[in-house]
Amino acid sequence: MAKEKPKAPTPTELALNDAQALLEIWLRIKAYFVKAASDEPITPEDERIFLDLKSEVQRLQRLLKNKMVAGLSFGEQRMADLLRQSISIQHLRELPKMDRQLLVNSWHYCFIHLARAVGALQFIAEGYRPSTTKEKTGGGPNISELKGGGGGEAKKKKKANVPIGKYVLVIALLGAAVYIVGKRLNLF
Repeated sequence: MAKEKPKAPTPTELALNDAQALLEIWLRIKAYFVKAASDEPITPEDERIFLDLKSEVQRLQRLLKNKMVAGLSFGEQRMADLLRQSISIQHLRELPKMDRQLLVNSWHYCFIHLARAVGALQFIAEGYRPSTTKEKTGGGPNISELKGGGGGEAKKKKKANVPIGKYVLVIALLGAAVYIVGKRLNLF
């Protein structure tokens, strides 16, 4: 009998693997933000690991950015800005308390966007196909929108009736991402 060759991973599965790896490293970086806020001594080994993690995040960001599904982001710009501001653990410790808190808030913002992206990629890898919407081409509003005519007002009314399904989908994706991360970290 001929053995079946393993199926090559899809681009979405490759992006999902990179996003999950990035999420795990991002969680490890938080431990160093916490350490910077504590009185615990900072060793040269801690500093080296922190710098290695920063490098790995930057590497995974570049890979993931090229593989990401269109229309989906993971907060890469804010993540890069945060890492640029975080020179070392000792540098973080020397920042005023308010600045440290702002950095932790930025970390959390990036975590939420990254977890959302992981959940969305997992959902897509399991077979969900996002709908494609045709964007209006052109430089700006059409004439009826400028005049306040029927076309523009109808679109405004349509936007007011946002389907609740979108909200349920976002909540489900966030829940799935939190569950996956919790399982990987043995939190549940």
